[in-house]
Amino acid sequence: MALNSKFSVQAAVRKRDKSYDQMQFNEKYPDVAAAIFDGKTEKKAHILELASKKRLLDLEIAATPIAQVNEIKRTEAIAAKEEKQKLLRRAARQSAKRIAKKSGEVAGQSYEETEIVKLDKTMEDYKIELLKQFPDKDDPLADADAVAKYEAAKKEEEKKMDDLLAKCAAEKKAEIDKLSAKLSAKNKKLKADFESANNELREYYKDEETHLEGDSILSFRNVKMYFDGVKAVDDLSFEIKKGEIFGIIGPNGAGKTTLFNCITQFNKATGGKIYYRDKFGIAVDLSHYNTHDIVKTGIARTFQNLQMMHYLPVLDNLLIGAHPYYRANLFDHLIYSKRLKEEEQVNRAVAMDILKRLDLAQYALRITQGLPYGVLKKIELARTLMTKPSVIILDEPAAGLNEAETEKLADVIKKIRDDYNCTIILVEHDMNLVMSVCDTVCAMSFGKKLAIGAPEEIQNNKTVQEAYLGEEETDA
Repeated sequence: MALNSKFSVQAAVRKRDKSYDQMQFNEKYPDVAAAIFDGKTEKKAHILELASKKRLLDLEIAATPIAQVNEIKRTEAIAAKEEKQKLLRRAARQSAKRIAKKSGEVAGQSYEETEIVKLDKTMEDYKIELLKQFPDKDDPLADADAVAKYEAAKKEEEKKMDDLLAKCAAEKKAEIDKLSAKLSAKNKKLKADFESANNELREYYKDEETHLEGDSILSFRNVKMYFDGVKAVDDLSFEIKKGEIFGIIGPNGAGKTTLFNCITQFNKATGGKIYYRDKFGIAVDLSHYNTHDIVKTGIARTFQNLQMMHYLPVLDNLLIGAHPYYRANLFDHLIYSKRLKEEEQVNRAVAMDILKRLDLAQYALRITQGLPYGVLKKIELARTLMTKPSVIILDEPAAGLNEAETEKLADVIKKIRDDYNCTIILVEHDMNLVMSVCDTVCAMSFGKKLAIGAPEEIQNNKTVQEAYLGEEETDA
């Protein structure tokens, strides 16, 4: 069916995205279900292990020589006594310090030595009592029948554990195989729906292909953004290639952030076009999209200021990034339905994988408030990955970072580009960061493009230098 209206295009986009998101979920869920099953098995094994230890304890004591049992009891009792004496010894030292301040060092030292001697004497007396209570008998061998009973019981408990693990493994295989077969059958229909809608959209947008040739992922064609006569972006044209780190530099007020706002449709461009090859490989005109729909095309962004929920753990802050892809509706959230639970399980697994890849796993359950600023910047980058992006826009990511944190940020940006196959666009004033990570740099001033090229070319470009430093004065 040919698409002939805005509403039919939007319906095709919704159908395609819904089918694709469901396929992605169906592919990930068996692994998550397997991990959940493993957790249940581990819990059952732990309960059985505790029960086994309880059953074997008396048998083990009976099968152990009495001298060895008494030694263990004495050791445990002495350790407990020493733990109690720690507070008394510390109190004696504190009191000695107060006495030293009041009556002199000699008095303080004398008091401390007296109290410590008392505590040492108490410990020695306690050890003598323990030796009487649990004597060191000369019986190196335990009763043979008791040893035989203990060994037999131990083998029984080991067999119980082996049987439990084997049973759980068989149940897990049967459950996961059944689940995988069910989801695989669903994915066949979903794939057909996805391809049908995607082909319709590809046909609808076929004329846009001429604006994105080769390996370009974004094309700016004479883009303008005016605010009451102020030309924030003035007739800007350039291309961004897929998989590159593209830097945009320029003095304050050059129009860099405004350009970002035009990409994400926060500002609708006054003139010109921005063409984008979405995550499904279709060339689209971004002006056809609403601001809240841009993220699902595969474009994510960060802002100059941190946008964190400071009262939530890091993991939950990442889950916020997955919000556009939740299929659960308001009713699912009200009753905490099975569908919502399954989606949360998958998204938590994805979020934890991202945190591990970016060396942030140790912060997963910590509240974001109070974390180092450099860590928060990395968390914000991690959250963009929850949106399944093909393009990530970074607005001054190094703002507020020191030199060491900026170096770590550069490594993270490169890692995200390489591991997640993302194109990254960044606005940045830190030239060290720009020159170290960018493949291409575009310099702007007063909304216009000054120059575009490799970092070294831009660094040595006289026009760019003048825009940053001012035109050199000449002698009259």
